Amino acid sequence: MRRLAAGVLSLAVAGILLAGCSPAPASDDSPLSAASPAPSRSTVSAGDPDLPAMPPTPAPSAVVDDAAADDAGERLRALVGDAGRPAEVALLGDSFAAGEGAGSYQPVRGVADSLCHRSADALLADAAGTPPSPPGTAILHNLACSRARMSSVTAAQAVEGHGPEGVPAQLEQLAGIRPDLVLLSIGGNDLGFAGLLQACVVDTEPCGQDPALRETTRQQLLQLQAPLTDVYRTLGAATPAPVLVLPYPRLFDAGAEDCGRLSSTELAFGLEITDALNSTIERSVQAANLPNVRYVNALEDSFAGRGACSPDPLVNTARFGPLLNAATSVPASQEVLHPTQEGYRVLTRDLLRWLEENPM
Repeated sequence: MRRLAAGVLSLAVAGILLAGCSPAPASDDSPLSAASPAPSRSTVSAGDPDLPAMPPTPAPSAVVDDAAADDAGERLRALVGDAGRPAEVALLGDSFAAGEGAGSYQPVRGVADSLCHRSADALLADAAGTPPSPPGTAILHNLACSRARMSSVTAAQAVEGHGPEGVPAQLEQLAGIRPDLVLLSIGGNDLGFAGLLQACVVDTEPCGQDPALRETTRQQLLQLQAPLTDVYRTLGAATPAPVLVLPYPRLFDAGAEDCGRLSSTELAFGLEITDALNSTIERSVQAANLPNVRYVNALEDSFAGRGACSPDPLVNTARFGPLLNAATSVPASQEVLHPTQEGYRVLTRDLLRWLEENPM
């Protein structure tokens, strides 16, 4: 029975765990700084140890005020739009931009059950409606797709059910739009997040204490910075609109106890990887050095206190039962360890707050 459960879990996690995160190809180049204990967010510095660590971020209250959500569209238009027309926002990138985990997935290129999982309840759904929207409200163009890699920004993405041509490059889709704001989430699939989590769930030894795995991840992070910088430069040159590069939210709470087949040390390792990836993304934005491309340092801790292993999570849980259920369904398996509908509302709240504090 134990062997069967492990096998089912392997199916649930292998290649599809972090929703759309495809496992990285086997390589000798890839995790973080050797087998040191998992640092807090204030001490993580992915890659170059001479670079400063990211500063700690105070944990916000993960509760959405309904009144604030109701006027989100007007707030967004006031921040990035024009009083005479709706503000238009384009979502680009991977599953965290598409709205994986929130349900209410929309057809993509006529495919009703597209595994891109573009959700009507994705980030900024409180502020923007799907075209055509009523006059005076914001318009959201969701061009993101689960499993997207950096290459998906400039080239077609193979997606099951979409035929040999796949889903067109996201920049190609953006060409027909004149957005006031572009949001981008990319890089997690290129790092191979799902493969790392598979190692944590399936392997018997704690993955965070594996020196080889940590060194491989560290090398992969180093190799990500240059291509990420290229993506930001390409996108920044393709549109005059502000491009906001989003971090990945921390899916687990610091100091969380064992959760399903993930031990407390493995949860800490997951946080370390997230922090290191966000640090790499931020440095890549800085290296791109474009006035319209900015890093949003406000969403990393949006789920503090309500992570995937909490009693009231804002993340589709990683506990044993849901993982077994996900093993029988690819669409369901994609949702594991992604924000819930309420989770995206919390991210929207924090993004709007950041926009108010950092005018475009």
